[in-house]
Amino acid sequence: MISTAWMHMKGLGPARVLMLQQLGVRSWQEAVDYPERVPDSLRFQILQECHACLDARKLKDISFFTERLHPADRHLILLEYGDKASYFDIETTGLEYDDRITVIACWHQGQLHTFVEGENLDDFLDLLDEIELLVSFNGSTFDVPRVLDTFHIPELPCPHLDLRWACHHRGLTGGLKHITGKLGLHRPSDLHDADGALAVELWQQWEQTSSEEARQLLLRYCAADVLLLQPLAEHIADKPMSDLNQLWQHLPAAVEQDYLSLSGSAPDSVSSSSDVRKQVLSAMFGPASPLKLRTRRRRSG
Repeated sequence: MISTAWMHMKGLGPARVLMLQQLGVRSWQEAVDYPERVPDSLRFQILQECHACLDARKLKDISFFTERLHPADRHLILLEYGDKASYFDIETTGLEYDDRITVIACWHQGQLHTFVEGENLDDFLDLLDEIELLVSFNGSTFDVPRVLDTFHIPELPCPHLDLRWACHHRGLTGGLKHITGKLGLHRPSDLHDADGALAVELWQQWEQTSSEEARQLLLRYCAADVLLLQPLAEHIADKPMSDLNQLWQHLPAAVEQDYLSLSGSAPDSVSSSSDVRKQVLSAMFGPASPLKLRTRRRRSG
């Protein structure tokens, strides 16, 4: 239960949380009901915070918890409010700060929504107004800042939870593909080797040649990563995972043409180009995460 989250409270670390549990204070309600069990030196601040947490829970104020809870406890938000979660991901023209959002995919209330730059991208703002809890993977450092910049808004109109850090504190590290693969969650075979670099190429093909195949595959790739987030979130929350095969039925249709040919290069040259890119980034930055790239730009600016 979310009421067993303690780590965000002032003066509490793992040792003191264990002490409270041994004293019979395992939840916020127990602290309020049995204040004498809370050590005198901690009683005032703990009881004050427990009352605030209980009030927020009663009001179903999810923002209170996404902003307040310690990262180690944020998986409890999924346990409490997982049924209200909507999942999203974006694709961009690159990793630079001024690169444009090209595609947004969002899984909301059992329906897949896709938004494309130059077509209906602004409609994503309307959907955000309906969302009670927005969930992403690495969105706090990449997707959400891009959304705020693109739409010129100071903050999201809904609470946001980043699964990357919830995964980290549950012992799951690495990128989305690595983590979901360890859990036996795999994208459809036609998307198995697709990555962010391919997404950039597909958008370029769509812009330059109006290739419907490139557009369709880009939407399918982005949507697949979004749909993977639901069973991942369920796993983090210790809930039964959704049937991935049923989720795949909501994907845009597969493209008959081999996606490697959409780049305008032969498969060998695409593979070679991808390998060179990875080697260069690895030599310069180590693991080429968007966060590290942005950090380096800030320091050199």
